[in-house]
Formats: sequence, C-alpha cells, structure tokens
Amino acid sequence: MGKYTHCAVDSPKKNAAYPPYRVKNDPKVVRPIVQLDADTVPGAEFYAETKWIVPGDKQEIKLCEEHTHDFTEVLGFFGYNYDNIQDLGAELEIWIDGEKNIVDRSFSACIPAGIKHGPVIIRNIKRPIFHVSSAKAGHYK
Repeated sequence: MGKYTHCAVDSPKKNAAYPPYRVKNDPKVVRPIVQLDADTVPGAEFYAETKWIVPGDKQEIKLCEEHTHDFTEVLGFFGYNYDNIQDLGAELEIWIDGEKNIVDRSFSACIPAGIKHGPVIIRNIKRPIFHVSSAKAGHYK
C-alpha cells in the first residue's frame, strides 16, 4: 500500500479494552478479525470492528448487555450461506429502545445516539456469521 500502509489494519487490536456491558466470549467462537480506531490508525475519526461468530458448543452467545452510546452506531450481521445470502443461519435477539426484535435474516441496523440497545443474543447458530459494528467515534466507548 505504499505511503498509506499506516492506514491499513490486518489484525485484531492488541490489549483491547471494552466497557463492562460487552460480554467476554470464547475467542474460538467469537473470532475478532480487525478493529480500526484512533489507536490503530492515529487520527481516525471513526471506529470499525469486525468478527466472525461461528457455531460452537453453546446454543446461545450473548454479545452485550443493555447500553447506550453518545454516537450513532451501525451494526451488521451477515449469514454465510451462498445459496441464500439473506439467511442468517441463526436466530438473533436484539433489543432496541426496550423493544425485543427477533431476526433470522442478514441485516444492518442504525442505532441513534442515546438509544438504549442490547442485549444482543444469538441462538441456534448453524453457520458462521460475519458481524461488523462502526461509528463516527475515534474509540468504542
């Protein structure tokens, strides 16, 4: 990438610190890919985090508890079924502003700043799920 190599991230953030509402999961099941923020790319004014969520021994994986941010967050969950890319391959429960939503299709959601969201729980995972979260914020907080 030449002179812009410093703008590329190709591994998970080392020693990443997360707020207490983020649930710690087995890294063999919730597998971080990359995390880009102002620490990994100095001057970045946004963060983006990607991970694979893969089938494992547990029938249920909780990603986070209820929380809010002072920034708008975009979440995405995408199934790994080439025959039907809309098929999430799992059931996802996501609470937004006190309302329970059950989703079984690939989707993105835009959570406005200050809106309570979570918990996020994934059940009956049959195939890997690609998960991304991002926001116009230098750090996830």
